[in-house]
Amino acid sequence: MRLAHLSDLQGRGARKMRVTTHRSIAALAAAVAAGAMAQTRTAPPEPQNQGIVTAEAPQEAARSNKNAEHIEFLVEALRTSLAEARMGELASQQSYDPRVRDYGAKLRSDHTAHAGEIERLLEPLGVAIPTEPSAEAISQLAALARLSGEELDAAFIQMMIWTHTEAIEKYGAQTHANPDRSLHDFAARSLPMLQEHLAAAESLR
Repeated sequence: MRLAHLSDLQGRGARKMRVTTHRSIAALAAAVAAGAMAQTRTAPPEPQNQGIVTAEAPQEAARSNKNAEHIEFLVEALRTSLAEARMGELASQQSYDPRVRDYGAKLRSDHTAHAGEIERLLEPLGVAIPTEPSAEAISQLAALARLSGEELDAAFIQMMIWTHTEAIEKYGAQTHANPDRSLHDFAARSLPMLQEHLAAAESLR
């Protein structure tokens, strides 16, 4: 009877972990989709000096757009690193599994250093440097903090798989298509770390 009861509890726990994990991924996906829709609905600003046409205008516009893309990528990358450092810290403190605690501590260390590197790239660009993760990431962090034990581990690991898979795609795109040498080199340096984190998360599933 005890074995049957234990099996039933384990089955319920597994189902609960799957539901929690799925909700975490769904929340992240919804946040990304909402951001994309907001960007789509935003009307572009009216161009200034429409009556003045110069030979330099197309090149200047292209440079301006490219700079905006660089800044957007770096700001998003910084917010993501800040979020993953905090999530790693949470896992290192609250997980019961020593392997997950060690993984969380590594995330905290690596992404804190990574965030510092991104800040140094943003400083000469004259933009406001984020000091907090995105609102969506803060919400996810709060959701993780309410979990414990195997539920926390399962949700945390699945979230790290999801976010690192997405990050690898974005950083990889920068190494293939970005002519800016500093940004290209930064993305290339970052990829091995992100790939290592992803492989480690997958091994903990």
